[in-house]
Amino acid sequence: MTIVELAASPADVPRRVREAVEPPLRAAVAGLPGETREVVELGLRSRDFSTAALTVLSAEAVGDADVTALAVAMELTALHEQLHADLMNPAATGGPRSEFGYDRVVTAADTVLCMAFARVTAAEAMALNGTLMSVVDGYVQELEMADRADVDLSEHLGVAAAKHSSLTALACELGALATGASRRQADHLREFGDDVGLARRHVDDVLSLPVDLARHRRSLPVVAVLAAGGDPRTQAEEGRRWSLQQAELLLARALDHLHQAATGEVDELAGLAHAVTIARCAPVVPVQPTVVL
Repeated sequence: MTIVELAASPADVPRRVREAVEPPLRAAVAGLPGETREVVELGLRSRDFSTAALTVLSAEAVGDADVTALAVAMELTALHEQLHADLMNPAATGGPRSEFGYDRVVTAADTVLCMAFARVTAAEAMALNGTLMSVVDGYVQELEMADRADVDLSEHLGVAAAKHSSLTALACELGALATGASRRQADHLREFGDDVGLARRHVDDVLSLPVDLARHRRSLPVVAVLAAGGDPRTQAEEGRRWSLQQAELLLARALDHLHQAATGEVDELAGLAHAVTIARCAPVVPVQPTVVL
């Protein structure tokens, strides 16, 4: 599971951001060859545009500039990662791979990544390339750990950060730099995105915990219980509480970085960070029937 499989509700992303980014994104996709376009359009159906929103709202936190092209590029990169994750998960159903087959999804993933690089500056391209190398390194480490009997929580957290925080961190950093932020501001916003990405990973794993236990998958709550010498099948609640606590701490740290960086509006960005993390684990309060006296 990647940073983009369980993310925001479309309602959590400001409508004005989506309205600014979606038309140029869909216009670019419309020009693709038919077989590739079909794969990309299926992938877009599950996009929530939270990566683009992080880019735009980070820019607004420190300045005033049109970063639409950069936001489109970051959303295309996130779509590439989503398609790549589908390729790496043969058990997944309902995704582009099961619909169109391996070869067509590979072609589509390569295409959207090329489209992303065509929309950034040379400096942004170098940063984007470094981030994608971090994501790939996360996959490599994860495969290596799958063959080991020992469980090291710090290693799993490192993989989670590489795979699931790198892109959110970069979206926030580049959004800030594109609008003239200082290096200090950009660094704080990068840390903000990094913490939000890892907090979202914890929440994703909490929400998928029953499935992960059934499939013997080493999600973060499961690994935390194993590292403590416990049995995840009987101590799953301890792992769940630990990951929720970590998500809360990470979100608090992220918001501190945001406020240290910001000179502009931050309410929407802070609200989005909350929406994609701990708000998704909030208990649902049932609607009480109206009593007529």
